[in-house]
Amino acid sequence: MRAAVASSSVRMGVESMEGVTVETGNKVFDPLNLSSLGGEETLAFFRHAEIKHGRVAMAAMTGFLFHINGIHFSGMLSPTYGVSFEALSKMGPFDAWNAIPLLGQLQIVWTIAGLEHASECLNPAGHYTKGGTPGDLKFLKNFWDTPGFTKKLSPAELAEKRESELKNGRLAMIGVASVCASMAVPGSVPLLENAPKLTGAAFALPFGSF
Repeated sequence: MRAAVASSSVRMGVESMEGVTVETGNKVFDPLNLSSLGGEETLAFFRHAEIKHGRVAMAAMTGFLFHINGIHFSGMLSPTYGVSFEALSKMGPFDAWNAIPLLGQLQIVWTIAGLEHASECLNPAGHYTKGGTPGDLKFLKNFWDTPGFTKKLSPAELAEKRESELKNGRLAMIGVASVCASMAVPGSVPLLENAPKLTGAAFALPFGSF
C-alpha cells in the first residue's frame, strides 16, 4: 500500500513539472515509466540531467552548424605549437582534440569540471535534490548571463524562457543524435543524406573544437 502511494505521489509530481506542453499532447512523455523509479529527489536528478544535456546538445548543434558552413575563428589557437582554428575546423572531432596542446585540453576539462562542481556544490539556494532548482546557474551571474538578458524579465517571462530552454534542449538532443547516427550509419537519417561531409569537428565551442 505504501509503495502504491509513493508511486502516485511521484506521478503527480511529474505531471506538475515544467515541459508538459502541446508538443507532448499535454501529457508526460515517459514510455518507459522512468519517473516511477524514485521519489522527488530522483525526479530532480532526472530534470537536472535533462537540462544539462540539453544545454550541451544546443552548444553542440551550434558548433555543428558553424562547422558545416565553414565558419571558424581566424588566427591561431596556439601560436607556440602552430595550431590554427582553420586547421582544426578541417579535422574530425578526435583528430581535432588530439591536435590541441595539452594545456588547451586541460583548460577545457577544468572549465567543464568547474561548471559541474558549481552546479553540484556551490548553489547558495541548495542542491537540486534538496530543495534547490534543477539546472539553476543564476548564482554564476558573470558567467551565465553576462549581457544581463534576464535581469528585467518578470517571473512569468522567466518561466516562459525556462520552458523554451527545455524544448530547445530536447530538440537539440534529437538533432545531435541524428548527426551521430548519420555519421555512424550513412543514409540512416534521410534529411542529412545530402548534408556536407562531416569530416570536421562537429562539436565546436567558442574556446576550441573537440
